[in-house]
Amino acid sequence: MAKATRKKKDPDASAEEKILSAARAVFTRNGYAATTVRDIAAEADLNFSLVNYYFRSKEKLYDLVMKDAIRQLLSGIKDVLNDVHTTPEEKIDLVCVGWIDMLLVHPDLPLFVMNGVANSSNDITKELVENNVFLTSYFVKQLMELHGKGKLKIAPLHLVMNLVSMLTLPFVARHLLLKTGAIDMKIFKAMMEERKTQIPGWIKLMM
Repeated sequence: MAKATRKKKDPDASAEEKILSAARAVFTRNGYAATTVRDIAAEADLNFSLVNYYFRSKEKLYDLVMKDAIRQLLSGIKDVLNDVHTTPEEKIDLVCVGWIDMLLVHPDLPLFVMNGVANSSNDITKELVENNVFLTSYFVKQLMELHGKGKLKIAPLHLVMNLVSMLTLPFVARHLLLKTGAIDMKIFKAMMEERKTQIPGWIKLMM
């Protein structure tokens, strides 16, 4: 009986994963408004009714894909930011390497999340609040303590905003840079590798 149950679940799990992967690709490419469930079914190479069976509606599917993207974008750095044994400077070094490495694998994540906020439901807003790993982190607590003692030149919130912007915006602008011919993908990747060490240097100068 156990083997029969596993055989039954495997195709279902595979279908759900294919649908979610296809949905993210289509939502990223077309945007929420221009995407239909039929587009997602075609991308996944699955029957339209099967997509409806698993996820009921485009809105439900979008919420699930958005929540997963938010978790993927932010959760990887949570442990780094909350490590009580490292200095703020050490955290900045580690965050820059980890964040850029993750975005080089998933370069469309930032743009997808940013576009998704405009169509966000209450569930997605809640997900953003619950995954607010920067502002509730030990890293920010350290920065606030330094600022309170007059040992930090810039306000903690400005520092965090600058750090996140420097790490994320090149990936948001990537398509524009590539389409204008200003750079190619090889150059872009090389620049992102350089930014792993450049951004910590720039941020520390602000401190």
